[in-house]
Amino acid sequence: MSSITVNDIFNTHCEKLNLKWICGQENGQQTLSQSDQHPTLFIGFLNLVRPNQIQVIGETELQYLNGLGKNSFNDAIEHLFTSKPALVVIGNNLDPPAEIIALATKTQTALIQSSKNSNQIIELIQYYLADHLSEHITLHGVYLEVLGVGVLLSGLSGIGKSELALELVSRGNRLIADDIIEFRKISPDTVSGMCPEILKDFIEVRGLGILNIRAMFGDNALINRKKLSLIINLEVAKSAEPSPLDRLDGGHKHRTVLEVEIPEITLPIAVGRTLAVIVEAAVRNHILLMHGYNASDDFIKRQQQYIDNKPTESKK
Repeated sequence: MSSITVNDIFNTHCEKLNLKWICGQENGQQTLSQSDQHPTLFIGFLNLVRPNQIQVIGETELQYLNGLGKNSFNDAIEHLFTSKPALVVIGNNLDPPAEIIALATKTQTALIQSSKNSNQIIELIQYYLADHLSEHITLHGVYLEVLGVGVLLSGLSGIGKSELALELVSRGNRLIADDIIEFRKISPDTVSGMCPEILKDFIEVRGLGILNIRAMFGDNALINRKKLSLIINLEVAKSAEPSPLDRLDGGHKHRTVLEVEIPEITLPIAVGRTLAVIVEAAVRNHILLMHGYNASDDFIKRQQQYIDNKPTESKK
């Protein structure tokens, strides 16, 4: 897991959230501590029971604090800072009570003011934290958005993944990354993939070398990131005849990526197969499966109905 400092958060969101230092700027190098909790739980509305590492105080939270009696108010503020948050953000351009500034200074806690409301602050910083602190892994392959679905093409080097990707892009699909893909777990059941900065826009095709997809096809031929929904593994066909099970269900299984099960299909490569069309068909079928329709089950049901309804032949 990567580390993020208070300065990273301030510098990244300074303009979007209109951030200003109130005090504690000298402690900007403090990092958000490592934790078993998901990065998006590092930040939240003022919480004195289960304190977040980034505490956000907006109009509602400040009204709550100001509505407490003097002793309760002091206790709440004391508890806020003894829980050692990495950062406290005051929203809506509100002026924090002097007691908050004093305790932030005393405990060397970064205190920042924003013109945005609590929801906007939390939403933007949560996304940033999930993107930078989530579990991540690097996989080899080609990653595309095919018919709106994030699809990873995998297989041995030289098997034709990039050539297939180029054909899919020429059919209106979009490239995310070629060769190296960074995947991050952005929620308990969601893995998102993106391209390393140095490889963006480029694809390597054997015989042609390095190609710039943006220059060749335009901006609409690329997308920055996408949720991983399907893996298509390419392999050389072992025999001309698929097994009976493959003929019914295809090569469907699952692969675990960052502890999330992702549907995987194995497509054999053989002379005469139009793989781009087959990949698009696989994605369309995947979409149907996600909506509850399974063609194999439907086919088996139809066969059974035919058998059940077929009249018994009279004995001669």
